[in-house]
Parts: sequence; C-alpha cells; structure tokens
Amino acid sequence: MKKLETCMNQTVTSLVQQGLLSFSQVNQLIKQNKRKLKREEKRIRAVEVKDIVHEKLTELLVEPGATVKHRSVWLRVGRADFTRDEVLCALRSLREDKVLQNIRTSGNNFQVFWAFVAQPESPSFSTLDDVEAPKQ
Repeated sequence: MKKLETCMNQTVTSLVQQGLLSFSQVNQLIKQNKRKLKREEKRIRAVEVKDIVHEKLTELLVEPGATVKHRSVWLRVGRADFTRDEVLCALRSLREDKVLQNIRTSGNNFQVFWAFVAQPESPSFSTLDDVEAPKQ
C-alpha cells in the first residue's frame, strides 16, 4: 500500500510539473475522493443498521397484528450504538422494500406505528365472510 501511495504521489507531482494538472485540480480531486469515501461508508453503515433493525423487529413483532413505535426499536438495537436517524432511515428503507408498513393514527408524528406488511391473521379479528347475515 505504501508503494502505491509513493507511486501515485510521484505521478501527481510529475503531472503538476509538466503543467497537465494544477494544485487546485489536485485538491479538488482529493476533496471529491473524501466525499465519495464518506458516502460509501454511510451506505455500508445503513445496510448494517437495516439488517440489525430487521432482526430486532422479528423479535418485537411476534404476535399477529403487533405494532411498534420507532423508539422501541431504537431502544432494542441500542441507543448508544445507533442514532435515532439511522433507525428511522432503516425503518423507511424496510418500508420501501415492502417489508414494513407504517400506520398513522393521527396527523401527529408521535402516533406513527410500524408493522410487518405480511402478518398472520389475528385470532381476535374476523373477516366479513365469517359474519352471518341477520335472519329476517
């Protein structure tokens, strides 16, 4: 790795000396590379968080018809290890993947619940097919 860096430095120095690159162009390329690396690290972290959140959701949403608030998920994955934003982004990503759905009971953001899209039917609910028509 050290040899590669030395070779790259020599190449860049040579290009600058020949007038093919300016120092401002080199600095711009360095900044672009740093931003690219940061985006890649963020993407990798998001995938890791998403996997952990999904795993914890399978533990939390065991009962048919179960729902959970984002704070419960955040506490389960570990507040010290993950930010609130990371957990919310993971929940949204799982919603985009059609794994989760969010249920709003009001216009208030504190009343947003999360549940699996495909759930076993709850025994306490019935469908209209189960209800008999009233006899007249």
